[in-house]
Parts: sequence; structure tokens; C-alpha cells
Amino acid sequence: MNSILAAKPQTIQLFNSVLVLGLLSFTQSSYATEGGGTVYPLGVNTVLAGRMPPPGLTGFLYLSDYQANKTLDDSGNRKAGVHDFDINVQAISVRMDYVYTDYTLLGAKLASRLALPMIKGDISFDVNTPVGKVHRSDKEQGIGDLTIVPIILGWSSPRVQQMTGLELYAPIGAYDKDNLFNPGRNTWSYAPWYSFTAYPLKDIEISSKIAYIVNTENSATHYKSGQEFIADYNIGYNVDKQWQVGLNGYLYKQLTDDEQHGESVSPNGNRGQVLAVGPSVKYQNSGVGFVLKWQHETKVENRAAGDRLWLQTTYHF
Repeated sequence: MNSILAAKPQTIQLFNSVLVLGLLSFTQSSYATEGGGTVYPLGVNTVLAGRMPPPGLTGFLYLSDYQANKTLDDSGNRKAGVHDFDINVQAISVRMDYVYTDYTLLGAKLASRLALPMIKGDISFDVNTPVGKVHRSDKEQGIGDLTIVPIILGWSSPRVQQMTGLELYAPIGAYDKDNLFNPGRNTWSYAPWYSFTAYPLKDIEISSKIAYIVNTENSATHYKSGQEFIADYNIGYNVDKQWQVGLNGYLYKQLTDDEQHGESVSPNGNRGQVLAVGPSVKYQNSGVGFVLKWQHETKVENRAAGDRLWLQTTYHF
């Protein structure tokens, strides 16, 4: 340490430059999409994904906790040069759906939706650099990005219920380009989506929401995350009129390369993927409902790999 402090200013400047370059090489390429996340809350729309709420106003409250202790490369192996990786993200989100009573379109009922999360995240890891192992950590919390769905179309029959719409993600969330973790993403994103809930047998529910996300460039970093395909799903058995047990999860696949300054990010465009599966329990009685579900991530590439826990409630006003 004394020899470093006694070094010439040029040597210290070179040391700092190499250190910064080493850290940037990790933060810009170790995750799929910028910052390793997505604007869409993976695994949220599983149970009854295709069912439109009753006419009027319905509120949804979502509590989630995500924990991971490893980040993987494009071969599904632990990321080289990264040690003691740990991330924990907690969120509480409020969603409001309003179903109109006086309007229809193409035989469908119409609704509108707003959703806003509050997000808290902790991340820490050691990373190899040309000048040795360096510890990085960050802890941030704040409002996330706003989800707006101006018009939702919903169709219903005894066996199949369906919805479709276009989600707009407005970058109002807390963001600082120098943070390792950010509640907001500082980009506009757009996602056409389709969801359904089907009953092939009397007590069997199969539900899914399928979305395709198009991201715009982050003006602060000139980073443009690739386009993303997401499918939440649920396969449930109705024990009786109130209780359901089942399997749920999500499939995530990045279909185009990440880009920065108009050029593809290496290696291999930094494309991520993950498949998650786990148990779920639902209780529903009149206008109140609760869902508890756990989702374990597998088949992970270019992302953190961990577990996600959800507690969801709904109330019709």
C-alpha cells in the first residue's frame, strides 16, 4: 500500500484507468439486456392470465422477492472472473384495471390499466480486474417505471377467456447511470401481448400471457437492449370453488442483440434466456383473491439465476 501511495501521479492515473476499464467490462457485458433486468415483471401474470375483471374498478397488489447467488454466461456456466455474486430485489406493485360497461369493440369488452412498482435492490460481487480482485456493491430503492395499457380487448366464452393489448413502459423510475442497480431503466419500451385462460377439463386451468418487448435506447448510456419474448404460464387444478393448486413460471428469451453506440455487444450479442417453474396456491372468494407462488430459474444464459417468490392479492371495488 505504501508503494502505491508513493508512486508517481502518472502511475496512479494509469492504475485508476485500468481499474475503471476492468469494472466497466463486467458491468456492461455480464448480463443480458442493460443491467441484467427487463421492464416486464417476469412471472406475474400466471393464474387466470386471460380473464378480464368484472365491470368497474379492480385493484391488484403484488409483493415479490427475488434472490440469486450466481450469474451465468452464454454457455450456462458461472461467469468467469466474478466471485461471491449476490443480488436481492424486492418489489411492491399496485395495478388498477377499469373495465368499461358502455363500450365494445370487435365483440370484445374494453378495459384500461395502470401499474406502478416500488423497488428495492441490493447487489454485491467481487470481480477480477487487470490490477486484482475488486469488490463492488450497491443498494438502491425507489419508484420503478410506469406501465400504461390504454385499451385492453377481452373476449369470454364458457371454456376460453382471452385478452390482448399494447403495454407502454414510461421511464419515470429512479435512475443513475453510475449505479450498479436502478429501480428504473431510463428507456421507453413497448410490448404487444396476448393472454388466455382455458379449461380443457372442468377443474383444469391452463393460462398464459405472451408478450414481445421492444426496447429503445438509453440516452444516458447509448445502450439499446435487445428485443425480448416472454411467456408466463400456469397449469392449475381446482380443488373446489375457492382453492387451486398448480405449477407456474415463465419462459424468457432474448431474440436480438444488445447494442451500444450502434454496435452489437459481445460476446454473442449478450442474449439472455431463462425457464422458471414452481408451485402455486390460489384462494378466491367473491371479489377477493390471493395467490402464493414460487418460481425456480433453470436453463439460464447471460443472466443471474435464482428464485422468485410472489404474494398477489386482488379486490373488486
